[in-house]
Amino acid sequence: MDIKKFTPQKINRLKKNYLFQQVYKKGKSLATPRTVLLFRKNEEHLNRLGVTVSKKVGKSVVRHRVKRLYTEAFRNMQEQIHLQGFDFVIIARKHADRLNYHEAFKDLQKLLKRGKFIS
Repeated sequence: MDIKKFTPQKINRLKKNYLFQQVYKKGKSLATPRTVLLFRKNEEHLNRLGVTVSKKVGKSVVRHRVKRLYTEAFRNMQEQIHLQGFDFVIIARKHADRLNYHEAFKDLQKLLKRGKFIS
C-alpha cells in the first residue's frame, strides 16, 4: 500500500501583503454571489492561494471557518487544475458565513471552470 496516496497535497500560500496587492491590482476576477476569485500569472511554475474574509462576514471564528472551507476545497481541486504558475486570491462575500463545504467546493469549481483552469 502506498502511503503517499493518502497524504494531503500541500498548498502553496500567498503570505505577503505585496503579493496580494499585485493580484488585486493586475489580476482578473470572476464572481458568484458568495465568492470572488482573482487570479494572476506569476513567475514561478506553481499555483499559490490566498484567502481573504472581511469582518462583514462574521466574527473571527466564523471568518476562520470560511477560510478553512475554501482552502480545503481548493486543495481537493488542485490536481484538476491543468494550468500552472498562477496566484489565486479567494474573497468571501458577505453571506459566505452560511456556506458548507459542498457549496464552497461548487462555487470554486464553477469559477475555475469559467476561468478555464479546469475542464
